[in-house]
Amino acid sequence: MKVNGGTCPSLETIGAFVDGRLMERERETIADHVASCEACYFVFSEAARTRVTAQAKSNVVSFQPRRMTWRITAGLAAAATIVLAVNLWGPRGNGDQQALEQLVAAVGTARTFDARLTGGFVYAPVRGPVRGSNDTANLSPDVRIAIAEIEKQHAAEPIAATAALVSGDPNRAISILEAASKANPNDAKILSDLSAAYLTQASLTNNTENASRALAMANRALEIDRLMPEAMFNRALALQTIGQIDDARAAWQAYLTIDDRSGWADEARTRLRILSNQP
Repeated sequence: MKVNGGTCPSLETIGAFVDGRLMERERETIADHVASCEACYFVFSEAARTRVTAQAKSNVVSFQPRRMTWRITAGLAAAATIVLAVNLWGPRGNGDQQALEQLVAAVGTARTFDARLTGGFVYAPVRGPVRGSNDTANLSPDVRIAIAEIEKQHAAEPIAATAALVSGDPNRAISILEAASKANPNDAKILSDLSAAYLTQASLTNNTENASRALAMANRALEIDRLMPEAMFNRALALQTIGQIDDARAAWQAYLTIDDRSGWADEARTRLRILSNQP
């Protein structure tokens, strides 16, 4: 079955894309189409949201291929019916949160920078940075799809900064979050993510001024939420980047007082051990 008069992939093809059953080249082609076609994106997003909801209920955040359930198949058909009947790209409730959940699920364990973002991203070792500013060519199709929704629906909101960092564009993330922090000066999440953006930019440019700005933003976030794990992690990382070794040791130890079991805690312990061997 075709949608949009036969110019778009069939439901079976989109279903195979969601299910992870396409070959890499075909998957890339469908990803590019879905990212640019509102009708097909609506079909895709309804199925993807069903999967994210199911994963959340089972405390699973990775976006791993698996066989489609009848609920996903039904979701595809229902979404296609809406597109064929009314051809709408309608707003969805709590859209920014849903978009964030989809991005978190799509990113999974593909961590590409040291700093920690809010939003529930799963821990993973850093695998290496995105190759260049705003270069999404080496991101997975699922991540590119999630970023595309955010750019379409939430381009001026803080979630767009999260997408920008994931795509390798800390400059855009900083611009969005600086404006957001002026409008919402007491939002600890915005300040913590701004710290992460400054840290990422500092890593790319070897600019200690940006690391100092990251420290300032993390400190501001912690003035509002004293035990915020993301801000505490970013504060310790900023101190380490600046070279304030004694303060960095204390900051990593402080982080471990509020989180001693996660992967983030394991990384904090590793960093603490490395710093403990420095004068």
